[in-house]
Amino acid sequence: MLLIRGNPSLVTTSFAVMEAEKAAERDWSSLAPELLNLIAKHLSEISDFIRFRAVCTPWRLSTPITDLPPQFPWILEKRGYYFEPHMHFYSTTSSKMYAFHDPKYLGQRVFGSSQGYMLSEFCDPTTNRAFTSPYTVHTYQISLFNPLNNHEITLTACDLGLYSYSYWIGPQQYQIGEYVVRGGYFNHRGYQLAFCRLGQDSWFKFNSENYCDDCPDFGFFHIKSMLFRVDDDTGVTYVFDLTTGNLAYVLPQVEDPIGNYYIVDASGHILIVFQCFGASDDSHDFWFHVYQLDFSGSSSPHWVKVNNIGNQALFIDLDGGIALEASDFAGINANCIYYIEQSWVKRIDIETGDQELLQCPFKEPERWFVPNLGHLQS
Repeated sequence: MLLIRGNPSLVTTSFAVMEAEKAAERDWSSLAPELLNLIAKHLSEISDFIRFRAVCTPWRLSTPITDLPPQFPWILEKRGYYFEPHMHFYSTTSSKMYAFHDPKYLGQRVFGSSQGYMLSEFCDPTTNRAFTSPYTVHTYQISLFNPLNNHEITLTACDLGLYSYSYWIGPQQYQIGEYVVRGGYFNHRGYQLAFCRLGQDSWFKFNSENYCDDCPDFGFFHIKSMLFRVDDDTGVTYVFDLTTGNLAYVLPQVEDPIGNYYIVDASGHILIVFQCFGASDDSHDFWFHVYQLDFSGSSSPHWVKVNNIGNQALFIDLDGGIALEASDFAGINANCIYYIEQSWVKRIDIETGDQELLQCPFKEPERWFVPNLGHLQS
């Protein structure tokens, strides 16, 4: 039997000191790459991922930028009518604000986001006429840019007329051969859309006047090679094949009253989200109904109402929506819609309709932005 004489606290302290010395001597840079990858996959805040890679060279080599784990979307603050040379973002998961300043932001209008890139239209801020109205903006340059790594892809110029302006329709995931969409407004000629594939120099113009009788904002949504348009009067959905420019499907109307709508690609399932409004003037008096496009069976494609989208969470703003796997993030609720509107951000449970205001320091949050450090190849 081993007997320890003296003060037990001294023995405990000595043991603790020995363990601390062992830990100090441990070479953390020699951790197995498999373990480093496992840890990095749980870093859903991009600043944590950057700090993780900065610890040492082996850690950086084991976690390339292209292996960035799924990122929770940031909120972009509405800018002061394009004159401001900076952008502000807010992370709801870490409650951190990020500011990016660059003189080239001056006069830049941004639309939507995909894989960390925004569609940008540059307008000369010294030309006052260019800012008199969104309908009289002169297009000087259209590009895709990433504010985190400052990478920019300039697209071929596309002139849709004096009163044309850009707006973003999609896609959710930019890639080679994918479409970028630009819209145009004409006082005497109706509306026209133009499509450009990444990596190509030409635009394809599509005349939508037969299927668009009001302002095209909120009117068209693009998923893969399909363009969706819901008629505000009849509720009928027109689906166009962008590879041919032809009308592919006409989907029957849904049972809910027509309000704002958003079409989202949720892990291969095409969803349409209707925002329905109550009779009051309260901006919070609204609810959402979700439908899924059904191609099964012998009948033509049609919308089927769903109350549960499984592990998916939808992030919706005025530009459209994206879908994320809730299990990839701590604190995100599945089967919910995270919605930006006017001066607030809400989480809405699709099944119960319960709504919850989320914290946001911006007076005017504008859209969701998924950060990404990688470079999109053109």
